[in-house]
Amino acid sequence: MSGAGPPLLCVERVSLSIGATAILDEVSVELCAGEVLGLVGASGAGKSMLALAVMQLLPRRSRLTGAVRLGGALLSGRSDADLCRVRGREIGMIFQEPMTALNPLMTVGNQVAETIQLHERISARDARARAVEALGRVGLASVPGIEKRHAHELSGGQRQRVAIALAIALRPRLLIADEPTTALDVITQAEVLDLLQELVRTSNMGMILVTHDMGVVARAAGRVAVMQAGRIVEQAPCARLHDLVQPYSRALLAAAELPSRHARRSVLRAGDTPAAACAPLLEVRAVVREYARRRVSLWHREPPLRAVDAVSLRVLPGESVGLVGASGSGKSSLLRVILALDPLQSGDVRLLGESLSLARGATLRRLRRSIQAVFQDPYGSFDPEWPIERVVAEPFYLEDRAPAAPERRRLVASALEQVGLSAADAARHPHEFSGGQRQRIAIARALITAPKLIAFDEAVSALDVLIRAQILDLLAALQARLGLAYLFVTHDLGVVRSITERLYVMQAGRIVEDGRTEDVFERPRNPFTAALLAATPRLSVPGSPGS
Repeated sequence: MSGAGPPLLCVERVSLSIGATAILDEVSVELCAGEVLGLVGASGAGKSMLALAVMQLLPRRSRLTGAVRLGGALLSGRSDADLCRVRGREIGMIFQEPMTALNPLMTVGNQVAETIQLHERISARDARARAVEALGRVGLASVPGIEKRHAHELSGGQRQRVAIALAIALRPRLLIADEPTTALDVITQAEVLDLLQELVRTSNMGMILVTHDMGVVARAAGRVAVMQAGRIVEQAPCARLHDLVQPYSRALLAAAELPSRHARRSVLRAGDTPAAACAPLLEVRAVVREYARRRVSLWHREPPLRAVDAVSLRVLPGESVGLVGASGSGKSSLLRVILALDPLQSGDVRLLGESLSLARGATLRRLRRSIQAVFQDPYGSFDPEWPIERVVAEPFYLEDRAPAAPERRRLVASALEQVGLSAADAARHPHEFSGGQRQRIAIARALITAPKLIAFDEAVSALDVLIRAQILDLLAALQARLGLAYLFVTHDLGVVRSITERLYVMQAGRIVEDGRTEDVFERPRNPFTAALLAATPRLSVPGSPGS
């Protein structure tokens, strides 16, 4: 531990149940001022519920036993009025998705100022000045007029910094960060983790970093507590992560080291077929995608934003290709053009030798049957009122004649079984499945039209490391059995290294580097690629700055 004297936070034999369901089982942990504790575990381990128990933000019908103490003062059992004075002032919390934590109708400056005024008797003017100071502390002073902007006008990294500013505006003694970097690219992730460490050091606060990623813990924490099934099964200094002995802890470590252990099993092996001899399945030729910007006056509009600037790439039959880059690099804009969801200003996208960009009507439907997509949040792409049979069968609208009900049920059952689910699951609804199961359903939906190519848009970035490894194993097995080609659009370099053969790196709308995946990782030619690789959390580095 880095702190001296009595602990800042004591969690003493805390158990939590909601109704008849046990969530936490006699959890005990301590945290000192100036220390970063990494709280790790797979989804459902109880990490977030432990964080909410510390904040005393528990759902109805919950029953908490044990004690939570902050600076020696008991938090558990206190009135809501007392706790409201503690939350924000004494304990700050950063959530995983800032867009759900920020009010879309308020400027970010007003939101930070509101937090200050809730706890202190100061004028609106002074509160706004303090808000600007807090935004400056999290590295947003260089953004012109940041306090007057709304959340939708900011990048993902900027929104997360605003969320941090909200949490630290009153200089709390304890900061809880619940998966604060999961949706961020590696460069922004490194910046946010460095920022959090600096805040802990300069303010002598304690921080609990809730995550499923051992690599993030190794970079940012001094000590780790491993949670499984509502219990802390093991604790250790981050300098000795590889000394963890519990099988569950070892599994988390192995999953975090995925790039070095995961076998690529695609149909197309290096040397099997010369690239020049293969006709591309997908060919993107000098594509330009622009977005119109606001009108400055009646006679003048700002020049269009060029999100994709003369990009060319190709995917061969049976091949896995990665497309990586920081947030805002143009990856998603390019993918929408490839999927014929957005128009392009120039260039062409060819699938199976035909122009997908120019196709219309029956031709477009036929080509779309050959390319399907799996998105980051399957729950957001499912109709919650539809049974799974209807969800998986949705792409049949691309068929000239949709299959009759008995054939549709057979095809849906087959697709579900291919991804490790059962035919009986077709009658259930999306909310009845876990995150990993919903992603399997999304893959089944993509398979239903027997495509040649599947595009994955951050499809595993929100999954914990154990489920991520399972999904990647599934994708490799499906590729080997069905001869599929994959295009992985992601900011997760571990994923592309583990499952792709070729890699494109995108920056500011352009492809700045491409080549075989291992060559790019081992010998990057572009400074931006080298920066991406350098920012990736690694377990191989002993110790951590937070130790």
